[in-house]
Amino acid sequence: MKPLPLLVLFLTCAACADFSELEGRELPNVRSAAYPKLIPVQDILGPPVDPVSEAAEVEEDLTARSEALAKKAEALQNAEIN
Repeated sequence: MKPLPLLVLFLTCAACADFSELEGRELPNVRSAAYPKLIPVQDILGPPVDPVSEAAEVEEDLTARSEALAKKAEALQNAEIN
């Protein structure tokens, strides 16, 4: 049996499910609670990162990794096989 008809059957059954209403289920203290203080996103994220310096760091890291891999590849190619 192909999985697509089975998936359609499960999704159809899930769509027919009856979910109870959530209205009136919260406790009275939750209903009367104050909203949390909203903070601007800029304050949460901190100072912006300089893309040029970040790109330079990534480039240095990639160059170092490339050189290390090249050394490994050369060592493997020069290795003696018994």
